[in-house]
Amino acid sequence: MSAASFTVKPVMQVTRQFASLGNTFTKKAAAAPAKVDTTVQSIHGKSGRKCMLTGKKANNGWTVSFSHIRNKKLQGVNLQYKRVYWPEKQRYIRLRISTKALKTINKVGLEVMAERAGLDLESLPYTDADPARKEWLVENGAAPTKKNKRAPKGPKKLYIPKWKEARMAKQGNAATETKAFAERWGMEVA
Repeated sequence: MSAASFTVKPVMQVTRQFASLGNTFTKKAAAAPAKVDTTVQSIHGKSGRKCMLTGKKANNGWTVSFSHIRNKKLQGVNLQYKRVYWPEKQRYIRLRISTKALKTINKVGLEVMAERAGLDLESLPYTDADPARKEWLVENGAAPTKKNKRAPKGPKKLYIPKWKEARMAKQGNAATETKAFAERWGMEVA
């Protein structure tokens, strides 16, 4: 091949080709939102290991040994699940907050801190502490009762182990033994 068969484009021509591509990319980039909403309000309850009121999260650090060998380490925030009393609404709210935030709540107040963090306290799960509300619930027969999710639903089906059935068959009175076994263990005889 000869050197004459290759043609070299001038630099200006190449840059003009890519300049048109650059315009399409900048248009697409401008259409995308400039900022991602990372306020505590948008991620409260969903963010792991982050204080709901102060936004504190883990810090990157090093563990340094005696021989000065460094290893990466995450210095986590001292987060606690805490039932905090909200005096304005007379209710307890469950928050995941740092111990520093606990001290600040005592100093500044819960509503002020939540407002600073952009946290909607109304949307959080709560338990009522208002005595008038509790009285009303008791009077109207709607007192709150906590359900045991693990409690068995209805009587258990009768299950007798094979070795037990064999022993009862040898003794001869299998029907009465089965009934006694079912009563003892709270089972239902079919």
